[in-house]
Amino acid sequence: MIRITMILSLILTVGLGLIGAGRVAADPTRNRLEISVTRNGFAPDRLKVKKGQPVTLAFTRKTDATCAKSVIIQLGDGKKIEKELPLDKTVEIPVTFAKTGELTYACSMDMVRGVVLVE
Repeated sequence: MIRITMILSLILTVGLGLIGAGRVAADPTRNRLEISVTRNGFAPDRLKVKKGQPVTLAFTRKTDATCAKSVIIQLGDGKKIEKELPLDKTVEIPVTFAKTGELTYACSMDMVRGVVLVE
């Protein structure tokens, strides 16, 4: 009986260790900025980031009463990123801004806007 208990204990310990083995620790140097899409626009509509520092912009559209069903992020080097924003789902967009200045993120019609201040 003692052997069976010891064997089961060993199996559980090893099994539980393997369950967590596939997890990757979060990178503490990576910033994540949460942006909600509401009927009033982006919230917040002004972000501040550091040049060359990787950030993740996490957009969550919380209403259907908006034209911001997608977002276009200007990267400052003539490039842009465009992503669909499904209702009630968070869309994470990893970005690194290479130049300082004010850049925009906006809906595809450029009516709902926000600003990224890159320092």
